[in-house]
Amino acid sequence: MGFLNPQNLIYALSIALLLAIYLRSRSRPTIEVSSLMLFDEAPAPVANVRHVRLDPLFWLEAAVLAALTLAIAGLYIRTAPSPGHGRSHALIFDLGAGMSAREGSSTRLGEARRVALEIINQAPVDDEFSVSGYALEAQVIHPQSSNLGELRNAIAGLEPMAVPARTAALRAALMRARGASVIDLFADRTPPAGILADVSSVAKVNFHLIGSSAANLAIVSLDSGIPGATKGRATIRNFSAQPHPCDLAIELNNTGIFRQTLMLAPREQMVVPFGPLLAGGTLRARILSDDAIEADNSRYAHAASGRPARMLVLSPDASVRDDVARVLLAVDSNFQVETADPASFHPAPAPGGETPKPYELVVMHDAFAPAVASVSTLLIYPPAARAGQQPPFGILVEGTVSGAQISDALTGVASGAKAMALESTRIIALPDWIEAIAIAATGGRPPFPAAALGRSAAGSVGLIAFDVRDHLLLAPDHLDALVVTVDLVKRLTATQEVQIAPTGSYLTVPAVKVARVTNPDGSVREVAADKWGRARIRPMQSGRYQVESGSFKTAVLANYYDATESDLAPRRGAQDASSEVSSTAASANPAREVRPLLIVLAALALLALLLESALLIRHARWWGMRHV
Repeated sequence: MGFLNPQNLIYALSIALLLAIYLRSRSRPTIEVSSLMLFDEAPAPVANVRHVRLDPLFWLEAAVLAALTLAIAGLYIRTAPSPGHGRSHALIFDLGAGMSAREGSSTRLGEARRVALEIINQAPVDDEFSVSGYALEAQVIHPQSSNLGELRNAIAGLEPMAVPARTAALRAALMRARGASVIDLFADRTPPAGILADVSSVAKVNFHLIGSSAANLAIVSLDSGIPGATKGRATIRNFSAQPHPCDLAIELNNTGIFRQTLMLAPREQMVVPFGPLLAGGTLRARILSDDAIEADNSRYAHAASGRPARMLVLSPDASVRDDVARVLLAVDSNFQVETADPASFHPAPAPGGETPKPYELVVMHDAFAPAVASVSTLLIYPPAARAGQQPPFGILVEGTVSGAQISDALTGVASGAKAMALESTRIIALPDWIEAIAIAATGGRPPFPAAALGRSAAGSVGLIAFDVRDHLLLAPDHLDALVVTVDLVKRLTATQEVQIAPTGSYLTVPAVKVARVTNPDGSVREVAADKWGRARIRPMQSGRYQVESGSFKTAVLANYYDATESDLAPRRGAQDASSEVSSTAASANPAREVRPLLIVLAALALLALLLESALLIRHARWWGMRHV
């Protein structure tokens, strides 16, 4: 016996509320009347003793609330399978990038498919199966069914994604499978201790460890350097316990510019310099050597075009203007950076009376100048709008806090880096068309955006909510602040025809009504545009996506790398641990299945309500009343 959703037992407080209502109803009420002439005066009793008299109606109502609470909490019992009734099975698959690793002539996911199909083929005719998968999130691939044809098709259609498999997603998948009698989990690494033990109390758990040790190389990072000035760098890592050759090729705008064969020592990470590049564009590094995972063998990066783009930095603080200008020039030394105090800044008129050419990027710190024309805008620590004024770009400042910490920088996926404490941060409410890319939190307050980016037909807008005074961008203790700022500058100054993003992250591209998305494998899907003229996509495979909508054409280049998922080296005791979990779960639940008591409890609640109605009707007849 147990509960599928024990957190719902909190509804048992309704019984205490019922008791309080009865106690209140038994107290002596105060009645207001128009005159006391018809009443006799009597002395008040010295002591007011209240006797709790609970009649059958109370117990029936309490029984109804108790039955409904147990039903919502998922009360169940474990019984042997009844004759003629099959057991329910849940098949859960790890769909992370590690499952795409080659195993002989197939992949790890292919081996998991084979084992799952054997389980289905050997099961009794009346058994039912559900198919689920997990990576960044858990998802139900096929609901519980006894249709073997549909189940086989669902398993055959499983594909690994170029994202890591998260522990939280595994927990969610197991939570959804708690109603099954048998759970079969297929993964290429042993889950953390305790996850399977939690669910083994309600179901028999069979963990299938898929795959063996495999050699794998990965491109950790790619930096283009400054064209014509500094060298670029590619970082390669060998996850194998043996030396491994690496044939590295680098292309710029689909033209090869570098190729070298390297020998990496066991577990070595190597930085490979190249260049300097002679021009800007799209840079791509590839590992041409054979290894286990293909998704981490390619990586894209922007190379600055070298054109003298005009930048403007506005801030009332001179040191902030200098720090931001240094960051801009570090991103691209060809930028033409102007700095000014917003209180004294006046745009210079164009010669000949022509319309001034807009700035490529305007950075405004603790200020807002709506009269400055720009292609993109970056707001840093924006001030609150004055009374009667519209907030800039719909960004509402609700207050300021100190001591906030930033996390989930750049991707919205926890990076594991130590959180960064901030001196002063604006509490921001974003409009729907701007999305947070970093989150800040402080004690007693829900998380709020620390950095955000939005694109619309009017241009691109970036936001940094924390203050950068006191040389925050140059402080070694606040490296994450510099990383967030540089990333936003690169995104705001990059061409809109090509966007580079990590797999699993959301991004928006310009679109009209419907966007046609061509995936890296050649398949095509359609995505509806929102009211701001944007299509929201989420690349789950590494490679090139082509998005077309009307006159808009955008190339989305998705990069994948995760140190844990790319490491396919054997873990000591992994096989023993998985066997121990399976044997423990099997011994605790030998051929027994979960029987939820929802129907029984609902019937008891209905019966109690009928009895209560009968008592009320009986009381009504005794007192000669036609209503209760």
